[in-house]
Amino acid sequence: MTAALIAGAALGGVLHATGSLRSVAGVYGLEGVVNEWTLVFCHSLVAGGPFVALVTRLSRGRYVPRPLAESYRNPFLGACLGLSYGVVLWVAVVAYGGPLLLGVATARPYPVPVEHWGSFVGLSTFGAVFGAWYPLLQTFFDEGR
Repeated sequence: MTAALIAGAALGGVLHATGSLRSVAGVYGLEGVVNEWTLVFCHSLVAGGPFVALVTRLSRGRYVPRPLAESYRNPFLGACLGLSYGVVLWVAVVAYGGPLLLGVATARPYPVPVEHWGSFVGLSTFGAVFGAWYPLLQTFFDEGR
């Protein structure tokens, strides 16, 4: 959870720097800085769950390549896996999933894929930061037990 919040701060910072932070709240028909940041952190917590499940599964896999299996202990390998995860998130959620879901909900066609490059950089950063911090914090909390 802590790694997701750190990565959420990085995501929000990138979205703010690229002028894309308003689009997060705009998808929900909301406005305001508090709503924007709240949604960024909520989305970060939700997106962190599948990444943790993936890393845990890879670490216990029998026939998993060693770099993937070690990504739960190595910040560099975790960042590499996280960067890949961020790109997959962007493709699945922003480029294709969001427009298709909005099209179904509003009965209006939306262009697919959406080329929102601010969110691409933001989600790539989110994945890399989350992937790097997760093994560090996991080790820290495991040693504290």
